[in-house]
Amino acid sequence: MEATLLIGGFWAAFAGTHVWLSSARTRAALIERVGPQPFQGIYSLVALATFVPLVWIFARHKHAGPLLWMTLGPPTLARAVNYVLMALAMILFVASLLPSSTPPSSMVAHGPATAHGMLRVTRHPMLASFGVFGVAHLLMNGSLGDVLFFGGFPLFAWIGGRHQDSRKLGTVPGYDTLIATTSIVPFAAILAGKQRLVARELPIAALAIGLVATILVRTYHHQLFGP
Repeated sequence: MEATLLIGGFWAAFAGTHVWLSSARTRAALIERVGPQPFQGIYSLVALATFVPLVWIFARHKHAGPLLWMTLGPPTLARAVNYVLMALAMILFVASLLPSSTPPSSMVAHGPATAHGMLRVTRHPMLASFGVFGVAHLLMNGSLGDVLFFGGFPLFAWIGGRHQDSRKLGTVPGYDTLIATTSIVPFAAILAGKQRLVARELPIAALAIGLVATILVRTYHHQLFGP
């Protein structure tokens, strides 16, 4: 029970400090006091100081706490969906590192916000990749500690995405239109008819690297991360 409490506590600390430090008022005040580069250093140190212990505790106490479920749904189906979601998570993460998939930042103006490429799928590719990663693992891991750890990823992705949206609304031209025509949840805006998928805009490199990474991680998952 102590491990599960620590997992929940460090998730709360990571998410809380992340949102607080990136809020417009706090960030502006700190940047004015210490400067942009020191602020980025403080931001990174706080993130590491809360996220690294979270991962370390979970790694030492996998499957801690009572078992809530074996798999969500039939095992064969849950495993198949897990593979698909992990491929999507990998692709989104790799794509999020590409400039064409990075939404306009409130710190560096890039002109009016418009949906292009992976932004048509989700306007927050990196956060969405974390969320999809968490959901994929919840399908196969039902102990309380697992649920707290992996469940924190989609929750943080949703909170972080909404927080970024509220911050950018007042600083990025046309961001209200981007919000209205895209989604945080991958493919939600496309399924709702608010957006369309344009195949020629998709980053081929991200698709290829993401799929290869998925295969490698799946092949060596037991050696790298255990059962």
